[in-house]
Amino acid sequence: MKKFLVFLVPIIFLLSYCQKNIGGITASEIDKELSSALKVGDSLEKIEISLNKLNIGYHYDSDLGLFDASPKDKNYNCVRYFLYDCAVLIKVYTDDTQRYKAHNVEVIYSGI
Repeated sequence: MKKFLVFLVPIIFLLSYCQKNIGGITASEIDKELSSALKVGDSLEKIEISLNKLNIGYHYDSDLGLFDASPKDKNYNCVRYFLYDCAVLIKVYTDDTQRYKAHNVEVIYSGI
C-alpha cells in the first residue's frame, strides 16, 4: 500500500500542476481581465456590466457585500480527470457603500 501511495501522490500533484487551462481560458486570465475592467470604487452597475461582458454568472449577496460568480459557459470549467474534479470560483467584494473593493479568482479541486 505504501508503494502505491508513493506512486499515486506524485501523479495527482503532477495532474494538478498541469491543470492550468480551464477550457481555453486560465484563472489568471480571468483575474487579469477583472483587474483591468474594475477599479476600486466602481458601482454595482459597473461590476455587473463587467461580469456580464466576461460571460460570468453571478449572485450578489447584499448582506455580505459579495458577488459569488463562476464562468457561465461550461466549456470554461476545468478539465476533469478520473480521480478529481475542479471548478472556477470568483468572488467580488464590495464595501459598505456597495462599491468595488477587491476580487479573488481561484480553481478549487476535489477528489477521492
